Amino acid sequence: MSLEEMLLHSELKRERVVAGEIERMLSAVQRRLQDAKHVDIHPETRLEQAYHVILGCALIALRANDLRLANRPGHHVVALDSLAETLKISPERIDYFQTLRNLRNKDRYTGRTHISNGQAAEAVDEAHKLIQDLTDWLAQYGKSKASTL
Repeated sequence: MSLEEMLLHSELKRERVVAGEIERMLSAVQRRLQDAKHVDIHPETRLEQAYHVILGCALIALRANDLRLANRPGHHVVALDSLAETLKISPERIDYFQTLRNLRNKDRYTGRTHISNGQAAEAVDEAHKLIQDLTDWLAQYGKSKASTL
């Protein structure tokens, strides 16, 4: 679904980005990535931090387009799906991000998920790649205006 369609379905709303907002958000995702890289932390915690890096990247890309998620159920799904249009992320990578969302939710809300060190490491690697995609995109299109609409 395009960003315009997400707007029409009230999944997104227009809101101007404020000075310094993107930089602050980017600093926050970079801190989370550093936390996720600590191999002495439990794999479930590392995966959750990596997921929040990925979600944060999606939110930053939306904010760079003067967009914000509507506060409604399923907003994380919408944020991750928006990466297809904002950062031109492939459907396969977005599916992987949605899988991480599901794993994180199962762990958080039921405690019934076992996350291996390998799964956590893969999530951290993907989060690192997405931050790089985002920073390259921001540099190419400008930090405050990256409109794809």
